Amino acid sequence: MSDRLLVVSNRLPLTTRRAGTEWRADLSSGGLVAALTPVMERARGLWIGWPGDAPSGDTEGRDALLRSWEQEHRFVSVDLPAKITRAFYEGYSNNTIWPLLHGFPTLVSFDRETWHAYLDANERFAAAVIERAKPGDLVWIHDYQLMLVPSLLRAARPDIRIGFFLHVPFPPAEVFRILPQRDEVLHGLLGADLIGFQTHEHLGAFRRTLLQVLGTESRMDRVEVDGRIVALEAHPIGIVTDEWEQLVTTDKGVARRIADLRDRHAGRQLVLAVDRLDYTKGIPERLRAFRHFLLTRPEWRGRVTMIQVAVPSRERIPRYVELRREVSELVGELNGELGTATWNPVIYLRRSVSRSELAALYAAADVAWVASLRDGMNLVAKEFVACQRDRAGVLLLSEFAGAAGEMGEALRINPYDEQGSADALERALKMPEDERRERQDALLARVRRSNAISWAEGFVAQLRTAADDRDLASGPVGEPKLVALRRAYRSAKRRVCYLDYDGTLVPLASRPADAVPSQAVGEIVGSLARKRGTTVVIVSGRPAVDLERWFGHLPSVWLAAEHGALLREPGSTDFQSLRPGAGTEWKDHVRPVLEHFAARAPGSTVEEKDYALAWHYRLVEPEFGTWLSNELGVTLDQQLAGTELAVLRGSKVIEIRYAWANKGEVVSHVRSIGATPDFELAIGDDRTDEDMFDRLPPEAWTVHVGGGQTRARYAVPGPPAAIALIAALAGASSAAERAAD
Repeated sequence: MSDRLLVVSNRLPLTTRRAGTEWRADLSSGGLVAALTPVMERARGLWIGWPGDAPSGDTEGRDALLRSWEQEHRFVSVDLPAKITRAFYEGYSNNTIWPLLHGFPTLVSFDRETWHAYLDANERFAAAVIERAKPGDLVWIHDYQLMLVPSLLRAARPDIRIGFFLHVPFPPAEVFRILPQRDEVLHGLLGADLIGFQTHEHLGAFRRTLLQVLGTESRMDRVEVDGRIVALEAHPIGIVTDEWEQLVTTDKGVARRIADLRDRHAGRQLVLAVDRLDYTKGIPERLRAFRHFLLTRPEWRGRVTMIQVAVPSRERIPRYVELRREVSELVGELNGELGTATWNPVIYLRRSVSRSELAALYAAADVAWVASLRDGMNLVAKEFVACQRDRAGVLLLSEFAGAAGEMGEALRINPYDEQGSADALERALKMPEDERRERQDALLARVRRSNAISWAEGFVAQLRTAADDRDLASGPVGEPKLVALRRAYRSAKRRVCYLDYDGTLVPLASRPADAVPSQAVGEIVGSLARKRGTTVVIVSGRPAVDLERWFGHLPSVWLAAEHGALLREPGSTDFQSLRPGAGTEWKDHVRPVLEHFAARAPGSTVEEKDYALAWHYRLVEPEFGTWLSNELGVTLDQQLAGTELAVLRGSKVIEIRYAWANKGEVVSHVRSIGATPDFELAIGDDRTDEDMFDRLPPEAWTVHVGGGQTRARYAVPGPPAAIALIAALAGASSAAERAAD
């Protein structure tokens, strides 16, 4: 098995171009290249991407050049015809997906031709990987241009390990749902073993979208798809901090540039803004806020200058042409209205800036102003901090940039709020040095720690783990061998058996009231509970009154009702809350919602328990019931966000309960009392039982009842097989069975 790393991105770290009759390739640099190159080189990997041109005419020299780059630098070129390139990159990627993911639905362009180009391009990237991949390779796909590649690779090469990282935001589900190809894009991403996002907010939006669009439920860090586990992770990217620090401390050219900037603007404070010329960056909003600042605080005129660097981007797309004109007009109006013969409020640089020039600007600035309307991360914020070695400048940071979640010492702003932004700017300009230094030191320590190289190494390590977990979770090995199970049971001195109820001890019923245990089931459970050294724990979502009626007379039996919210210890007659003092006033707010949905769906019912409410829809028309349950789940997720309550999606039921009331907590509670068991068995049929399986040690006998994906070691086909297994243990210590074994 190979352990190479194949990096797949829209662009290679080189650009090919014709120079007269010859072809040349220019090596590009940047944070992603610096982060991935060391990891890729250690893994003897490949970088697969587009070289930045559409070949035409005589390409013999170009082809030879690219072959040499593949041999020397392991850069693999994916060629795209000119027509595909424009429709794929400028069309679907940047006229459809880019505004959609950044939450600008009114700017989204829908064009079937560009979608077909996007699909074509993704297929070409996938084909390049398939051609070169070896079994076990780690394939790391980057960003929104290639969201179909994971599923294309999964279908063709299930023997490789696939990771995907989204560098831009993921929008709210309500925004993503407008995309006509929403299902295809989501299924494309779910081909990966690991999907990474910049922030937990983006990850949460993705999970809600899966639920609303595909009806696919997920957990905080994973989603089950087609019998395998896809890991989900928030893994914010960093910068190569050392490179920026060295530029401002050891590069003499940068030092001269810093000194020149400070001399030229002596007596004035410098506010720096560095952006691509993109509508997501909030450049017009920042210019208007700066104008408001100078109009309402005339004492600052002549004492502060903003340097706005705007790097041209996607200049053939009409919306970007409009933005360029708007920004130029705003700068002209601001300077014309408020400037003097010796001072302009804004210095506007609409061009690319070298890393050394940018480092000097960062180091010379007193304030950096990030005004993104929506940003996956925004590395400008981190680069500014890395270059502020002796200045201790202040960072104004939009709350809508991913970096805001990490950089708590920055002054957070709402870029849509002119007054609030102006107030924050004045606070930054007036901030005492000790406060500036304290904030800068904390930010720098975090930027150094969470750097680009640790980001890359961490993602690759997590991809290995996710792929291993996917393989381990490929399914149970089959039914447990009764001979081995009984032998393990008999040889143990202390045994604990955790038994689910619905779908395990009794078949699922259309009406929960009809699922009553037979006399035989009661006798089998009672026989097991009477075994010396055996404790039986019946763990169910049922109300306490049901469990008490059916099993309350049995000795040595724990009863865990409502998924563990209520516990009754052996020998006791009373149920106690797992968390004493938990209130139930929340039910008055949730009950009307459930009743509203019950009224919309004939055949559905609302069940009230001591610490939970449930909406059952087993008798509802299947397609309508599933659709309505997704709507209810999303509604409740939003209503209960930030509370202790959780929305549980079970088999034809939506249940609202405390997050701490789960079967895993029951296992932990029972295991905390007394000596560690020598033998542990857990049997259950649905996702609530997965919490039980997760809390038990790997050697425990975990058994899933029925089909579907599970973390259990074993599976049996249905309740009759589960009852037969329990019955076998109930008689496991008899002489006849010892002789048979």
